Formats: sequence, C-alpha cells, structure tokens
Amino acid sequence: MSQQELAQRLGVSRLTVRAIESASPSVSIGTVFEAAVIVGIPLLADDRKELDQLATSIAAITRVLPERARRRRRKVDDNF
Repeated sequence: MSQQELAQRLGVSRLTVRAIESASPSVSIGTVFEAAVIVGIPLLADDRKELDQLATSIAAITRVLPERARRRRRKVDDNF
C-alpha cells in the first residue's frame, strides 16, 4: 500500500503518514492506531477476536460519555 493510499483511507495528508512512519510525536495516537489497524498491525491484542472484543468494550464505555467528548466517526475503507 502506498503512502497516498493509506493517507486517503485515513483521511489525512501523505505528510501525516510520513510522520507516522518516522514516529513523530506530533501525530495523534488515534490516527496512529487507525493506521495500524488498516495495515494489520495489532497494537492492543494478539489476534483479531481479542481485538474485536476490546473494540466492543470501548464502544460500550464511550456510549456513556457526553456527546461533546465523542469524536465523529469516519467510515474507514479497510477492504483490501
């Protein structure tokens, strides 16, 4: 996957993808996590099932947060 393709799927610039690759602390952790998921790098779990369970738990927690604390979700195209 090219930097440009990853940038488009993340909804960021190619420069942001380069910053992720160089471990720049200026990139938001959420963007780094999204990039890792898209390219198939597990950060929080050893397998997909465990990661899905974790995502479900996090979703349940965020539902109780006030609306202003939630980020609007972008549809991420991770079908490759």
